[in-house]
Amino acid sequence: MGRLEAFSDAVLAIVLTLLVLELLPDGAQTPHELLANWPTYLAFITAFLTVGVVWLNHNQAVSRIRHATPIVQALNLALLLGATLMPWPTSLISAALEDGDRPDQIAAIFVFAIVAILISVPWLALDLYLIRHPTLLTSSEDVTWMRNHARISMWTLIAAVASVALAFASPLASLVLYAVVVASFLVIRLREETTDPTGLEDD
Repeated sequence: MGRLEAFSDAVLAIVLTLLVLELLPDGAQTPHELLANWPTYLAFITAFLTVGVVWLNHNQAVSRIRHATPIVQALNLALLLGATLMPWPTSLISAALEDGDRPDQIAAIFVFAIVAILISVPWLALDLYLIRHPTLLTSSEDVTWMRNHARISMWTLIAAVASVALAFASPLASLVLYAVVVASFLVIRLREETTDPTGLEDD
């Protein structure tokens, strides 16, 4: 589990670093030009929140897993596959909202939703696998956590589908909707009572 966590942390850290490349300007820009790049900032924040929530959830999940079977490792790789793709739709959305027409914007949101699904499906599969194999978890209470997280993964899938449907009416509103959903999951995770895997409460 230590190697799995270290590898995953490194991959997610690289993804978060690559996201910021979209913010780099081609040259000097006036304040007006900087403000005009707001679609890029919105896409970056949405993607950063998505990967950030993945990291927070991954950190919590790993602390509850006793042993990484080959299936756990494979599902973790599948999760990382989706996360590593996140810079791609971020770039597409930035360009589409700034200079693209409506079909370009809808296509960019569609790609973003597909990547979100590629993240959520392995998460859901991992949750369900661990629920069915509780001996891989550190305690019986961890099964409850996995069930709750499975619900979050399912709602992420629903949000991704809804964002595609809304994109046909307003691509910008679609991106905002997904950002709000991800931000809500972040709030839920921050408010969740943290469980120390050692069984000791933090001071």
